[in-house]
Amino acid sequence: MLVTRPPGYQMVLADEDDMDAAAFARLGDSGRAALATGDAERAAGLLAEALALWRGPALVDVPTGPMVEAEAARLAEQRLDVLQARVEADLACGRHAALVPELRQSVREHPLREGLWGQLMLALYRSGRQAEALDAYREVHRLLADELSIEPSAPLCDLQLRMLRGDPRLGLPATSTETEAEAEAEAEGQDQGEHEGEAESEGDARARSKSRRRPRPEARPSVGASRAGQPSAAPRQLPAAVAGFAGRRAELRLLDKLPADASAGPGPAVCVIAGTAGAGKTSLALHWAHRAAPHFPDGQLYVNLHGFAPTTGPMSPGEAIRGFLEALSVPPDRIPDAPEARAALLRTETAGRRLLFVLDNAADAAQVRPLLPGSAGCAVVVTSRGQLTGLAVTDGAVLLSLDVLPREEARELLAARLGADRVAAEPEPVTELIDLCARLPLALAVTAARAVGRPGFALSAVVAELRDVRGRLEALDAGEGVSSVRTVFSWSYRRLDTATARMFRLLGLHPGRDVAAPAVAALAGLSVREAAAALTALARVHLIAEHRPGRYSFHDLLRAYATDLTAAEDTEAARTAALHRLLDHCLHSARAARRHLAPARGEVPLPPPVTGSVPHDPEGYEEAMAWFEAEHAVLLAVADAAGPAGFDGHAWQLPLAMADFLHLSGRWHDWVSTQRTAIVAARQQGDRAGTALCHCESGRAAIRMRRYEEAHRELLRALELQRGLGDLTAQADTLRTLAWSYEQQGDYRAALQRVEQVLELQRAVGNLAGQAGALNNIGWCHTHLGDHEEALARCREALRLHLDGGSPLGAAYTWETLGFIHHSMGQYAEAVDSYRQCRDGFRRFGNRYGEADALHHLGGSLRMTGDQEAARDAWHAALAILDELEHPDADVVRELLLTTAG
Repeated sequence: MLVTRPPGYQMVLADEDDMDAAAFARLGDSGRAALATGDAERAAGLLAEALALWRGPALVDVPTGPMVEAEAARLAEQRLDVLQARVEADLACGRHAALVPELRQSVREHPLREGLWGQLMLALYRSGRQAEALDAYREVHRLLADELSIEPSAPLCDLQLRMLRGDPRLGLPATSTETEAEAEAEAEGQDQGEHEGEAESEGDARARSKSRRRPRPEARPSVGASRAGQPSAAPRQLPAAVAGFAGRRAELRLLDKLPADASAGPGPAVCVIAGTAGAGKTSLALHWAHRAAPHFPDGQLYVNLHGFAPTTGPMSPGEAIRGFLEALSVPPDRIPDAPEARAALLRTETAGRRLLFVLDNAADAAQVRPLLPGSAGCAVVVTSRGQLTGLAVTDGAVLLSLDVLPREEARELLAARLGADRVAAEPEPVTELIDLCARLPLALAVTAARAVGRPGFALSAVVAELRDVRGRLEALDAGEGVSSVRTVFSWSYRRLDTATARMFRLLGLHPGRDVAAPAVAALAGLSVREAAAALTALARVHLIAEHRPGRYSFHDLLRAYATDLTAAEDTEAARTAALHRLLDHCLHSARAARRHLAPARGEVPLPPPVTGSVPHDPEGYEEAMAWFEAEHAVLLAVADAAGPAGFDGHAWQLPLAMADFLHLSGRWHDWVSTQRTAIVAARQQGDRAGTALCHCESGRAAIRMRRYEEAHRELLRALELQRGLGDLTAQADTLRTLAWSYEQQGDYRAALQRVEQVLELQRAVGNLAGQAGALNNIGWCHTHLGDHEEALARCREALRLHLDGGSPLGAAYTWETLGFIHHSMGQYAEAVDSYRQCRDGFRRFGNRYGEADALHHLGGSLRMTGDQEAARDAWHAALAILDELEHPDADVVRELLLTTAG
C-alpha cells in the first residue's frame, strides 16, 4: 500500500493475511493435507475456496518483464496443481458426472497436462461412459505424438490398461469413515480369532486371518498389515534421487513401460540396467523409481547388493531377503534360516501386491534370482556392471545397456549442475570438457562439482586441468570412493582373474580406437580363442564394450586407467614385448593383405614375426579389402605410435603395406600423410632401400593429389637411391610411376619412353604381371598418340597375361584402356562392352575411384550409341561416388550432366 508519510510517501508491505496469493497458498496446502488424510469433502471445500480467489490470469494488470513473467508462470502452475487436487477430491466424493464438462474445458485449455486427461478418463469411466474414456486416451495419444513425438506417460498408459481389464480398483474409493470401521472390525475379528480354537494349525490360522483381512474389491489391500492386525505403513525405502539428473530420455521411455508390463504379465516385470563404472546406473534407477512410485502403492523396496564392493564382498541373497521381509512387517521369529525358505516366504508376502524392487549393484544373476517376487503386479529394476544375460534367458528380464551420454545430454547434465547461463557462456570449453570426460556421467558430475566450488573460475581453466592425460584421473577425484573415477573403476578391475586383469592392463598400450581378438591375442601372447574369452569377460563387466560384432573399445578414461595400471604393475620389458608382438601382427597381416591388391609390386623382405604374434592371412582380393576396411583406422594409429615407441622399421614398413589400400579406397589424404611419416622413419633407421620405396610411394600419392612438381622430386630421389642399390624391380616401379605423372600432365611421348624402360626391366627380372602392366601402359600411350592399332595389339597381349597370371585387378585396368581405344576408333558398342567389364571389375574389388572413372567413360560411349538415358544414369552413379570421395573429377561429371540436361 502507498501511504502518506512526511515529507512524502511510503510503500508499506501489506499484511500477508491480506494478500490473495498467500491466502491461496495457505488454502491449497490445507486442502492437500486434508486429501492426504482421506477427508475428501473438507479437501474439496478448501481447494474450491482457494481457486475462487482467482479473478483471471496472474499479474495481468502489471507491466510485463522477465521477473513478472516468471512469477506469473509460477502462480499459474500452482493454480493448475490446486485445480487437479480439487478434481481428485471431487472424484473421491463421487462427483464424477458433474466434473466431465469442466474437465473437457480444462484439457482444451491445457492439452499437454496429462494429469487432467487422466482425471477426465476416470470421471467418464465412473460415469458409465467407458467408450468415451478410451476415446479420450486415444485423443491425448494422438496429440502427444503429433506435438512432441512422444508416447503418453506411464501413469496414463497404466490407467488405460486398467480400464480395458475392468480393474475393480477404478471404482469409488472407500470413505475415511468406512476405512476406519473396517480397520476396527478387522482388529476385533483378529482378537477374537486369537482366543478361539487353540488346536487350529498355524497355517489354517494364517489363511483365515488373511481371508478376514482381504478387502472388498474396490478397496486396495493393506500391504503393511502386521500379524496382530495393526496396519503398518507401506515400505518407502528408496534413497533420495540424485539432484541435477539430466538426459537418458530413451532409457526412461523403456523403463516407463514396466508398470504396464507388471500388470499384464504372468510374473513380475524385470529390467536390468547394466553399464560401465560411472555410467550413472544407480542415478537412472532411482530417478525413475521415484517418478514411478505412484504406480506401486504397496511400497518400494531398495537394497544395495554390494556386487562390486572392494572390501565387504557381495551381500548374500538371504541377507537381502531378510531386510525385505522386515520392511514388509514380517516378525523376525517368522523369518526362516534356510535361504530357499526365505525366498519362498518373500514370494508369499509379495503375492497380489504392487511393489517396486530396486536391486542396486548386483554381482550376477544368481545373487538376484532369489530376490524376485513370484507373481504379477511387481516390477524389479536391477543395476549391475555385469550383463546378467541369464536373467533375460530364465526370467524374461529386459536388458538395458547404459553407455556414455550422447553429447547433447552431457551438455544438459552440465547445465543442470552448473546453470544454463554458465554453460552457454563458454560453448567451446564446454564441448572440450565433455570430450575430456569421455561423456561419462560420473566424470562430468565430479568436474561440475569442482567448477561449482570455484564460481569465479572460467570453465576453460577447469578444461586446462583435464588436458593432461596422465593427471586426468587425479583431477576427476572428489575425495571419496564413490566420487572418484579411478576408485570406481578399480572396483570392477579387482573382480577380474589374473589373466583377464593382465589383458585389461595391456589394452592400455593399444593405440587404436578399437580392437579385434587376433590383435589382442598378439598383444597378450595368447591364442585367439583365449583372447576372445578374455574380451568377453571384460565386456561382461563393462570394462570394454563390443560396439560392433567382434570389435571392442573403451572410452578415454578407462584407457587412461588401463595405461596407469600397466605402467605400475607390468615391467618395461613386458610392455615393450607386448607392443612388439602387436606391431608385428599388424605389419605382417597388412603385408599379406597387400599382396592380393598389388601382386606385381616389389617388397622389402621382413624378418619373421616374434613369438606369440600370429598374423592374419586373407584369402583373395575381396577378403584383403574387407580386412583393410575393418582395420585401417587401427593401422593408421599403430603406424603413428611405432616411431615414438622406438620401432622405426614398423613406422615406415606399415605405411608402405597400407599404400595400395589407401589408393584404391580413395583415402588419399591418409596416403600422403603416412608416407611423410614413413620417409622420416626410414631415414632414421638408415635403410636406403626402404627410404627409396617411401619416396616412390610419396610420389604416387602426390600425383593422385595433382601435385606434379612434388611428385617428380620424390620419384627422382627414389630412382637415384635404387640405381645406387642396383634394384631393377624397384626401378621399374618408380619409372612406371614417373610415366603415370607425365601421362596425367598430357605428355604421352615422355610417358611412353618411361614405360618402355619399365617393360625391359620387368622382362629382365621375369615378372609376368609387371610385363602385363607395362604393355597396358604402352597401349595407353600409343592410343593417345593416334596409333590405335598398335595400342589394341599391346593391350590384348596385356589382357592375356593378366588373365593367365590371375591378376583380375590388372585386367580391370586393361579393360579400361581397351574401352578408351575402341571409343577413339569410333567403335562405340565395343567401347561400352569394355567399360562395363572394367566397371564390374573395379566394383568387385572395391576400387571406388576406378568404378567412378569407368562409369564416367561408359556414359560417354553410351551417349555416342544414342542411349541418352543410360548415359545419364552412368554419370549420376559416377558423380555420387566422386562426391563421396571429394574428388575434383566430380566437377567434370557434374558439368556433363548440366550440359546434357533435357
